[in-house]
Amino acid sequence: MADYHANNYYPQAVDHAAMRYGAFIQLWSTRHGRGRVLAFTDSTIFSNFCTFEPGATFPLHRHAQEQVTLVEEGEVRLTVADATETLTAGAWSVTPGDVEHGITAGPAGARIVAVLSPRRTGTADITVTATPED
Repeated sequence: MADYHANNYYPQAVDHAAMRYGAFIQLWSTRHGRGRVLAFTDSTIFSNFCTFEPGATFPLHRHAQEQVTLVEEGEVRLTVADATETLTAGAWSVTPGDVEHGITAGPAGARIVAVLSPRRTGTADITVTATPED
C-alpha cells in the first residue's frame, strides 16, 4: 500500500507516451490506503479516478487547483474547510483552490472522479494537512 502520509506519496507527473488515451495521458496508477487512484491529464485539466474500500479515507489536504468531485458509485463524507456533508452517487461538489478538503468512503465503499483545473504540472503544491484515522 502507498504511504500517503509521506511527502513523496504523490508521484511526479511524467508524460508516458505509451499511456496515451486520445487527448489524455495516464500519469500513474497506484494503491492508495484502502483504495486505488488512476491519474490522467491533458493540456487543460488533471483527473483522478479513485476507488475506495468501505470506510477508506483520503486525508485532508490542499492544493492550488479548483477541484470538482463527482461520486460515481457509493457515498462519501466530504469535508471542505470546516463543513462535512454526505454525497451519494450522482452528487458533485466544487472545492476552490487552496481550501482544505478530504473524503471518507461510506459503508459500501465509493468510486469518485476528481477533476482539477488548471492542469497540475507537478505535485509540489499538494499539502497533506491531517492524517486519516484509519
